[in-house]
Order: sequence, then C-alpha cells, then structure tokens
Amino acid sequence: MENNGNENFRYVYFLKNLKNAGDVRIKRILEVYRNADMLESASDFDLIRIEGINKSLIDGIHALFKSRREIFQAADTMLEISESKGIKPVTLLDRDYPENLKNIYDPPPVLYCKGELSGRLNHSISIVGTRYPSDYGRKACLDIACELSSDGIPIISGLAMGIDSAAHKAALDGGSLTYAVLGGGIDKIYPPVNRPLSERIALQGALLSEFDTGMQAERMNFPRRNRIISGLSLGTVIIESGIKGGSLITAEFAIDQNREVFAVPGNIGSRKSEGCNNLIKKGAAKLIMSAEDIVSELSYKLRDVLDKKINPKPAKEIPQMSVFETKIYAALDGEEPAHIDKISEMSGLNISDCLVNLLMMEFKGFVIQIPGKYFLKR
Repeated sequence: MENNGNENFRYVYFLKNLKNAGDVRIKRILEVYRNADMLESASDFDLIRIEGINKSLIDGIHALFKSRREIFQAADTMLEISESKGIKPVTLLDRDYPENLKNIYDPPPVLYCKGELSGRLNHSISIVGTRYPSDYGRKACLDIACELSSDGIPIISGLAMGIDSAAHKAALDGGSLTYAVLGGGIDKIYPPVNRPLSERIALQGALLSEFDTGMQAERMNFPRRNRIISGLSLGTVIIESGIKGGSLITAEFAIDQNREVFAVPGNIGSRKSEGCNNLIKKGAAKLIMSAEDIVSELSYKLRDVLDKKINPKPAKEIPQMSVFETKIYAALDGEEPAHIDKISEMSGLNISDCLVNLLMMEFKGFVIQIPGKYFLKR
C-alpha cells in the first residue's frame, strides 16, 4: 500500500538528514525502498548494490535509525509550520510531484509548494535574465511572455527583479499560470519588494522551493534554485545576460538536462547581451525573435496545450495526398515521433523515396520534422 503524503514527507525528511548523501543518492534509495521500514530491514548486502552507496553511507543509515523518533518529530513540526502558512511539501514519492523535474539527474527529494501544481506545469517555458534589463530586454520579455501566456503555456522564473519579475507579471496579466522557484523558504520572500507579486503568483500558479520553510534565501542557494527552474520546463529562454550572468547557470543546467535553450539576440556592443550572443554563437542556444519561434520548435511537445486553447483556429482543409504520401502517413504513429528507418520499414518504401515524399508532406503541412530524422503527424 502506498504511503500517504505525510508519511512520505517524514521518510524523505529523515533521509535528508543522512550526511554526505545528496539528492542523487537519496533518489536512488527512494527508488528501491519506498518507506523507512523497508529501508531499516534492508541488509548491508542489499544496500551496497545501490549505485553510489558505500560502507560509510550504510553506517550512516544505521546511525540515523537510532535517532528515528527525534527526526520524525522534527519532520512533523516542519509539516505543521508549513501547513499553517499554506505551504504543502511534495516528495519524490508523491504522485503530484512534477514529472519533468522527477526526470532530471538530481531532483530535490522534497519540493515545498504554495499554490496549485497543475498538470500544465509539464508544458511550461522558463524565462530568465538580468536583474537590470534595458528597455529592449524588458519589451522582448513582455512580448514573449504575453504571447506564450495567450497560448496557455505556463511561465516559470525565479522571482528576481528585472526579467524574472517582468515574465511573472506578463503571465499573470495574461491570465496564464506562472510558477516562481525561490532560493529560500517560501515564507521568506526575496527580494522583499516582490512580496505582493508572490501573493499573486500563489493564487495563479504556485511558489516553489526545495528549502525548508523558515530558511532565509542565501547566495549559495540560487544555483541550486536554477536547476529546478530549467528542470521544470520544456525549454529555457535567456533574455539579456552578461558573459558571467547567473542566467547562464540556468542555461547550463538546461543543456545538461537535455532541455531546449533559447536566447534573444542583443546589441553586439552591449554587455547585457554578451551572454545571450555568446550562447547563440556557440550553438548552445537557438536564436529567437518571438514566442512563435519557441512554439514552432516545441510544437510536438506543446500540442496538448495548444489544442485546448479557448478559441482554437478552425482546422484547415487538408490537401490531397499522393499514393506514396498516404502510405507514409499511415506508417506514422499518432503520438510519438518516428525515425526515418522505421517509416521506411512500415511503408515498404526505400529511405530515399521516403525522404523526398516527407519533404513534400512537410510543405503541405501533414508532418513535422524533428532533429535526428524523426517525423511526427501534425
């Protein structure tokens, strides 16, 4: 029987007290042992088989169980404090833990939340950038965030001044969901001037943090915060960043997490745009000029959201297909991208003929081509 939320939190909070374990090892323990009783009854032989678990950590687990009562009491106290402030902890063991975040290398074992974790969160885009944007950067941010919001795509950012705040406000004003990931406890809003903004976000999305309720925001926390911003989203947009800007850390995490990175180009003489321009130059980010560029790149992942728009555009009349195109179209799966080798096998056509016909089908709007010679029904 699956543990309830409170029991899950007590167990995860217990594991977070394991010295030198870290998020990755805790995740691996949770994948094998779903509750404290299972872990306590595990033999040293079974524990050592978990990747990353060594003799020192096994000794630490045994020692931890000697303080089980006290740690569980501390967990209950943290739970009471959090709930009294409208904050709910969600653990890796809970069904409502965000799917995108669960799939990164080092997801936080617990995510504190004030607001609602909508299923749309898995179709979100993060927008980050400088705390001191130019008029150009601010306008680019507002335009992109407003366009994404109008498509029903949630916006994620970090509640910082500048680009972060502008992105959150654009989503709120557009009636879309927005999520702010914090570098401290949810009850310790930083910067304090954004407290009114945070209250709006909690009502139209959620405030999120891996840090315990009551913990002050600290400089060392923000890089950790950034991996959550990128990990929650399908792609990250960088708008105005210096060559060593904090937003570049988010971009690096997104790349490591196999997420898309987009950058708004800037004036080549502006220090505020050095980071973005360099990402584009190196091929680490895709150059974008509007939200349409993002939606086009991620259309196959955003399809569910775009199909649920309040005022969808009427379907276009489908052009006539040739005999070969009909065979290829029938070979395509309706949900997942198919590789050219698979399409050739299923259609009975050679790869060369498939590619020629797929090109025509792309022009006609039947299919979408995805990098790596994958194709998907539009």
